[in-house]
Amino acid sequence: MGKSDNNMAVALFGGTFNPIHNGHLRIATELAELLQVDHVRMLPCAFPPHRSNPQVTAEQRLAMLQIAIAPQPRLIADDRELHRAAPSYSIDTLQTVREQLAPQQPLFFCIGMDALGNINSWQRWQELLHYCHILVSSRPCAEAPKSGPVADWIAQHRCDDLEALQQKAAGNIYFCDLTMLDISSTTIRNKIARGDSIHFLTPDTVVEYIQQHHLYE
Repeated sequence: MGKSDNNMAVALFGGTFNPIHNGHLRIATELAELLQVDHVRMLPCAFPPHRSNPQVTAEQRLAMLQIAIAPQPRLIADDRELHRAAPSYSIDTLQTVREQLAPQQPLFFCIGMDALGNINSWQRWQELLHYCHILVSSRPCAEAPKSGPVADWIAQHRCDDLEALQQKAAGNIYFCDLTMLDISSTTIRNKIARGDSIHFLTPDTVVEYIQQHHLYE
């Protein structure tokens, strides 16, 4: 993929997506609307460094993601992390994406408030803003750190003017409220293991794929 030749902002939304569910899809859709981007790139992680390895294959998680977003033209699957033979670090992903963008093209990396609280455990976390803006979505029962290195980092880089951020390539942190549906991949996996229905938690096409391949049983 060559360099992008326009200054339209790019948004990244990563996760294990094990499996993808309607909560993920709702957030990604609202991100596209909020940031006024042509699409949101959804990045399934191959070897999540902070979690145990998923019990289904990377190819199956990617397939479920692709099935789920097929009716959503503003959502696309980006499988770059699945081609790595080592843990997926966000800093590496951001570097590769930035290399494909125009110098002044804004890049937004979307994370939850819970992830922000632990971001100082991430690989080279203080370099993340060299490549992108970080958009932080609210989470129930999660707040931004009030003291310590992460709090200082937030204070230094926070910007509440989204229009101003969209004129810059990287360097700031923006907080927003998105619709948080009470759905989790863990809940879905547990329901499947108990033989319960997962309809309305994830698209019907994903339900069919899970049943066809006997996943999470």
